Amino acid sequence: MMLGCGAFLLPCRAQVFRGSHEVIIHEIAWMGTTAAAGQQWIELYNPGRDAVDLAGWTLRCRDHEFVADLDGVIGPGDSYVLMHEDYPALPGVPVAATFAGQWCSSGERLLLEDAHGRLVDRVHDWHAGDEATRATMQRVYPYRAGYRRSSWATARVRYDLGYGTPGFRDPTHATGQALNAVYHAPDSINVYFNQPALTQYAMPGNTANHRINLEERILHRLRQATERIDITIYELNLPQLTDLLVRQAATGVRVRVIADSKIPNPDDAERVERWAVARLRLEQLLRGADGVPGSADSAVLFANAPIFAFIDDPARREAFGLPPRPDDLPHKALGGGATVREGFLLAKGERREDGSYFRPGAQMHNKFIVIDDAWVWTSSMNFTITDLYGSEFNQRRQRLRGNTNNGVEIHSAELAAIYTGEFNRMWGHDGDEPDPDRARFSGRKPARAGPHRLVVGERPVDVLFSPGYDVIGHMARLIEAEAQERVYFAIFAWSDHGLEQALKKKWEGSLDDRAGARTGFEIRGVFNFWDEWWSAAINMTGRDAEQASTQNPNIRWRHPAPVYRQQEGRRLHHKYLLIDPDTPHNPVVITGSANWSNNANTINDENSLFIYCPLIVNQYVQDFQGVYARARATSAVKKRR
Repeated sequence: MMLGCGAFLLPCRAQVFRGSHEVIIHEIAWMGTTAAAGQQWIELYNPGRDAVDLAGWTLRCRDHEFVADLDGVIGPGDSYVLMHEDYPALPGVPVAATFAGQWCSSGERLLLEDAHGRLVDRVHDWHAGDEATRATMQRVYPYRAGYRRSSWATARVRYDLGYGTPGFRDPTHATGQALNAVYHAPDSINVYFNQPALTQYAMPGNTANHRINLEERILHRLRQATERIDITIYELNLPQLTDLLVRQAATGVRVRVIADSKIPNPDDAERVERWAVARLRLEQLLRGADGVPGSADSAVLFANAPIFAFIDDPARREAFGLPPRPDDLPHKALGGGATVREGFLLAKGERREDGSYFRPGAQMHNKFIVIDDAWVWTSSMNFTITDLYGSEFNQRRQRLRGNTNNGVEIHSAELAAIYTGEFNRMWGHDGDEPDPDRARFSGRKPARAGPHRLVVGERPVDVLFSPGYDVIGHMARLIEAEAQERVYFAIFAWSDHGLEQALKKKWEGSLDDRAGARTGFEIRGVFNFWDEWWSAAINMTGRDAEQASTQNPNIRWRHPAPVYRQQEGRRLHHKYLLIDPDTPHNPVVITGSANWSNNANTINDENSLFIYCPLIVNQYVQDFQGVYARARATSAVKKRR
C-alpha cells in the first residue's frame, strides 16, 4: 500500500555559497535507490530570486571521468534533477538531464561550472548518505560551501525509492518541521498539517507530517506543471503563489482560474482590505509576465459573478506592478437583478438567460487545484496570508501562526478527471476560455446521482461536490449505518441539525430533548464557533440556545459530550470528521472545503473527500489529538479557576 505525507519551511534568508551564480548542488543519491544501486541522481537548486540559464554549464568530477552537460533554465526556487542514463526516470519527478558513468561509493569531488568555466559550487566528498537504507546526501539549510562536512546531512524523509527529497527542498534539519514522507508515483496520497500533531498516536511507520508550510507544498506541485493548471480560489493574497502562476503561464502552461466574486461588508475593514489585495493579485494573473491582459502568457480568469478591478489607489496599484489605471481593460456596466455595477472588468461571471449577471452572494468556496490531469490538491486552507501565517510580519519570517488547516494531494488521473469535470461545470465547458452562458455555479448546478467512487492504490475514495447532492446527509447516513465505536471531529462552523442528531443517536440512543442513556459510543470534538446560538456545540453540551429555528432546534443532549472550544493560536479552520479511527471497522476520514451548514450544502460551491484508509485516518488522528489536547487542557485550567 502506498502512502505519503509531508512538507517543509523555506526560511526567509539563505546564506548561499556564491560562485558566479546562485545555484547549488543540493542533493546527491550517490548510493542509488531501492530499485537499483546504479540509479544514481543529483539535484541542483536555485535559491535566488532570478531564473538562471544553464546552457553551456557542466557538472563534472575533478578527474573528468564524469562530465554532465547541462541545458535549460532553472527558475527561482526550482530544482534541476539529473539521472544516470540507464535509469532515466524517478516517480513523479521531472528529470532535466542524464549522465553516463558511475560515481564511486567511497567518495567523489564534484564541480559545478558555468558556461565560462567559472566555479559555481563544489562537493569535496560524500559527507553524508546511507548505502544500506538508500538515504541521500542532502544540503542543510542555511546553505554553506559544499566542501564543508557540516553542510550536509543524511536524508530522513521517505519517498518512493528510499529516503530523500527529489524535486524539492527539505530544510527540516534546521527548522524543526516534521516532514516525514512525500511520495510522487501514481496512487500517492500525501497529507499535511500546519500545526503540531501528537505523533505518539502514530501507527508504526506512519508519522504524520505536521508543522508544515502548506503554501510550500502547493508551490512544489505547481512547479512540476508542464501543461495545465486549473485552480479555484476563494480568496487570494499570497505573492509567491501569484508569482509562480505568472511564471508558469509565461512558460506555456495553460492556467485557468475560477475565483469567488465576494463583495465584503463595508464595515468589515479586514475583509475590505483582503478583497482589495485579492483583486490586485487577480489582475497580476490576468496581465501575466508581459503586463498585457489577455496575451499568450496570461492566466484566464472567471468567477461566479463579474469581478471588477481595484482602482481606488493608483500608487498602490503601481506598488503591485500594475499601471496606475486599468484603462486597457474593458469598462463594463453589468446588470444583476435590479442592480447595475460598473468598472474595469477583471473576470466575467455566470450569465442569466436574459443576458444579465448573477450578483455576488453565494460563495465559490472551493480551493482545489488540478495539475497536468494527474495531481489534485484540496484543503481547508484559503490562499491567504491570514490562513497560512496570521500576519505579513509572520509571513516575512516564515512563522506558521495562521489558522489551523490541513491539505491533501493525490496523484490519480481518474481523480483529476473528476475534479476537472467539476471545474468545467463552473467554467461552462472544457475549453480555454470560459462560457458565461453555460457556466453553472451554486444551486444552478444539476442534481447529482451520488458520490464519485474510485480506488486510489487499493484505497476507496469518494468525491462529493455541492450543491446538487446532499453531502451532509450522506455524512449522517454513513455515521448511522457504519460507525461502530467512535467519531472524532475538528470543525470551523457546524450548524446542521441532522448531522448533529445522527451523533446524538449514537451517543445516547435518543433524538428527544434531554433524553437518552449513554451507549458507550465515543465522541470527541473541537469547535471554532462555540457560543453562537446556531452552533452544534450548544446542543452537544446541553446548553440553552439564545434562539432557535427550524434548521437549528434546541434539542439538547442529556449527557454532554466531551467537546471543546478550540484553543489554537488563531482560528481552527479544519473541516474533518473521522469515523472509527484506529479500529478494524473500516475507518474513514471526511475532509475538504465544506463546513457543515445549509449554506455549504445547498448554496456554496464545495468539494469533499471521503478516504477509506486506516493509515490516512491515523495521520488525521495525530493532528486531532494535538488539537483536542490543546482545547481540553485550556478548558481544564479555566474550570480550576
